[in-house]
Formats: sequence, structure tokens, C-alpha cells
Amino acid sequence: MGGKPEVQIYTPPGTPPAAEQTFPIELSEENRLVVRLRTYRKKIVDYAVMQETSVAGEWVHVARIDCCGGTIHRHLVTQGGKTLLDHDLIRDIPYGEKSWEVVDDSYEGALDEMEERWEDNLRRWRRGH
Repeated sequence: MGGKPEVQIYTPPGTPPAAEQTFPIELSEENRLVVRLRTYRKKIVDYAVMQETSVAGEWVHVARIDCCGGTIHRHLVTQGGKTLLDHDLIRDIPYGEKSWEVVDDSYEGALDEMEERWEDNLRRWRRGH
């Protein structure tokens, strides 16, 4: 009576041994990306690229591309807190020896997408759709 084999899901190395850094990228006076990178053995093993806008002097979340649960995916919310995209799949992260390469290789594309689409994300955030 063999049951289903347990599904293996990619989990990045913790900190430590991985190193984590967070830094902002200014898009405009009131808009920025905040990047969180976790690196291990010269590879990006986990990341999040988060778009924020300033509202009454406070930074609020607009959109994000990140890695968790074995996938690379998008999130997008509205100003009113409605979820427009939740775990919108970009790519699965395979379990095993290629996982770090997939995450590392996908980072630049995620950063490029967030830099190119920030105005569209902000417009959708404001309009609520």
C-alpha cells in the first residue's frame, strides 16, 4: 500500500549560511522598488522585488515578484486592499540541483519587469483593476 510520494518543494538556504541584503531603487520621488536578495555560494537563491509608493509620507505596497512555495510569481493589490494577482505563476522552481540556477537566472528578468511596468502597476493600484 504505497501512498503518494511526498512532493519536494524548493526551499532556499536560511540566513546564515546565506547572506541577505535589502536595498531601494528609486523610480521617482514618490515611488521605489525595494529589493531583497539572499545569496549563497555566489548565487541568488531567494529574492523579492517589491514596488512601493508614498502615501502621506508612508511607504505602501503596490506589487511584488518573489519566490516562495517552489515558484516565482507576481502579486498585485489595489489601494483599497483588493488582490488583483496572487501567486500569478511566472515559473516553477524545480527541486534539486538546478533550483539555485533557476532562481539566480530569473532575478534579472523579475527586476526588469518591475522597472518596466511600475507605472502600469501604480495605475492599476489606484484604479482598483
